[in-house]
Amino acid sequence: MEFALFNLMSLNHAKEIPAEVLATTAEAVQLADQIGFDIAWFAEHHFSSASICCSPLMMVAHCAPLTQRIRLGPAVVVLPLYHPLRAVQEIGMAQLMAPGRIVLGIGSGHQPHEFRTYGIDLSARTQLLHEGWDILEQGLTTGRVAYDGKHYRIPEAPLCLPATMPPLHLAGNDPSLIARAARAGATLLVSPGLRWGKEALPAKAKVEAPYRAAGFQGADIPLGLQRYIFVTEDAAEARQAAEGHLKFLRNTIALRTDYPPREGALLQVPPQEGEPSLDWLLEHAPIGPADKVIRILTEDIQALRPSHFSLYCGFTGLGKGATLAAIDRLGRQVLPALRNVAGALS
Repeated sequence: MEFALFNLMSLNHAKEIPAEVLATTAEAVQLADQIGFDIAWFAEHHFSSASICCSPLMMVAHCAPLTQRIRLGPAVVVLPLYHPLRAVQEIGMAQLMAPGRIVLGIGSGHQPHEFRTYGIDLSARTQLLHEGWDILEQGLTTGRVAYDGKHYRIPEAPLCLPATMPPLHLAGNDPSLIARAARAGATLLVSPGLRWGKEALPAKAKVEAPYRAAGFQGADIPLGLQRYIFVTEDAAEARQAAEGHLKFLRNTIALRTDYPPREGALLQVPPQEGEPSLDWLLEHAPIGPADKVIRILTEDIQALRPSHFSLYCGFTGLGKGATLAAIDRLGRQVLPALRNVAGALS
């Protein structure tokens, strides 16, 4: 089982500045490299404080010389927002910068305001991703691109880059994309929200059915779970982490709307009807001491049998010191126990 440090790179409050987020992320990735994480992922979002990372491949390039062992990748390249011929070349460049250490996540995107701002039809995102995926596969396996599709028409274009397809991960819920992921042997990235263990089985079933319909025969599909966790023994830190998680949930809901409430780029989302209480999050979410986090994530492993865990710790607004300390505890106290659980199941 792979364990990844996910880097959303949010601005969690008005006083936080992008340069601080960038510096903290770079330090977090270096720490993850040292304490045994397998992958560092970088998100892609635009035009809001949800993430300052508009180019995950630039973060890969930034962190490549800062690290030795950890693999690096975008989670995900929102391919419909790119010209895929540009994307295939930049992925090839990243592979030169970190040979053998690049992993690739692609996705269709889901935030209407991003597509509207770029002038791209959100309803075409699945078709755009399919065509972009065609071009990525062609360029990264043959070293050339020539393509005649509905959205992209590319004359013969040789690429001055190595023709290597990195390990592929997909974020997208369209059945045609999931079926294609099955044929490509890609790992599906899913976020079951506030459901853990057996409660999250419906989220797995939703992606497993089209994966198996495409011909997958193995016992467990390649499945990546996204989880939001914070490891701390300090009750005050845990409560602030729960507050940060609640704010993150509100932002996630708002970003699914056409016009998310913003003051400048800073999201300003009021409490939502039906949202969990802080006390509920403190009791049920993987926030708090290492043994509690281990118990909750062990339930995930035993019920869902994922092949990949993507773990995000940067939602609290607590600052660099507390965030890095939580990541260190995660790597040193939690991951070894989870690897033992996964090893016993396999």
